[in-house]
Amino acid sequence: MVFDKSPRAVGELVVDKASGAASLAVEALFAELKNQIGLRRLRLRRLKFVREQFFLAATAQNIKRLVRFLSPPAAPQALTT
Repeated sequence: MVFDKSPRAVGELVVDKASGAASLAVEALFAELKNQIGLRRLRLRRLKFVREQFFLAATAQNIKRLVRFLSPPAAPQALTT
């Protein structure tokens, strides 16, 4: 007998969807690091310096996200005519 989807294959589909969403989020964060924080080209050469530069940039990105998360939502301004 041939089955269309085995239980294992169905479980793999659920994992694939979850990992796909997670990879999209990670890719967006790396894109922000490259474009807005300036990690398109590394300024330092040795591995320990590159690692330090990346960690500083990631820390700056996390602080920016934390401020955005903790700040109260801005009230929409009324339009005056």
